[in-house]
Amino acid sequence: MTDQHSAKERLIAQARLDYRPELVAIDPQAIERLPVRADRFSQMSMGLSGRAAGRTAAGAAAYSIAFNSLNFMFWTPTPQGMSRYHWRGQSGTNGLKAAFEHAWGEETTAAGLRRRLCSGDPEAVIELFGDISLPKRRAHFLREVLSEDRLEQAAADLVSASGRLGVDHAQQLARRFPVAFGQDAYLTRAQLAIMWFAGYLAEQDRAIECDVCVAANYQMPRIMRSIKALRFSAELAAKVDAHTLLLRDSTEERAIRAATVLGVQMMARHLGVSESAMVNVLWENRDACGAMPHHLTITTDY
Repeated sequence: MTDQHSAKERLIAQARLDYRPELVAIDPQAIERLPVRADRFSQMSMGLSGRAAGRTAAGAAAYSIAFNSLNFMFWTPTPQGMSRYHWRGQSGTNGLKAAFEHAWGEETTAAGLRRRLCSGDPEAVIELFGDISLPKRRAHFLREVLSEDRLEQAAADLVSASGRLGVDHAQQLARRFPVAFGQDAYLTRAQLAIMWFAGYLAEQDRAIECDVCVAANYQMPRIMRSIKALRFSAELAAKVDAHTLLLRDSTEERAIRAATVLGVQMMARHLGVSESAMVNVLWENRDACGAMPHHLTITTDY
């Protein structure tokens, strides 16, 4: 597709190209059986209003961008499958949130974070975040995001566009920070940064429309498989259940991500809610999946 099409249209077109129903199929009948309760859906709220960064919209935008430059892969491969990331008693995403809040400190801007992490030294990442996967990559991403005043410029752009936020703004982030955000065809973390900032604005009781499709990660397909909205082939399901690594950009991995993006879009339309609200309610209910595993791919995309 050409640049005349929106970034979201291009992303959905990519998902249609990657969709392989013989590997992962959307089940429209399962989606149609979902009860329509639009009152249960809302924008994601990350509690930024209660943090130092949330004292200003510019600080909240910078926090959202910087955090999501690191928001990927909270596990490390082991001979038995994987070990989850932990920081001071919290695990996974919650562990990173707590560690990042500590690294940011009590300043309203990214000044403290920049002092601690702009060098690109992986040892600085390990010192602040502990035993986290891919510390060199995280350090590399932070060096780009925190260089000069590029983060502040990106935050100012989001603040000025804050009536309506979407995939086009995620694409702008990817172009501004091609190392940290520009390597994922689905712009997952860039869209999460937009979604986080939209959630902050909603916390401030500001009218905000957030049009993103941020489902191409590891938890959404797990959740959708558990509610039968996605059907995995027997062979692929066996690989996921056995913690077999799937290669990044393999046909299988792309099929999982594509089906999730298209499936979330279908669910949101059926329920009459935004895709960001759809992702939020699925995420909030992820623990209901029990012991069902997510697929394992070594990647910085999600």
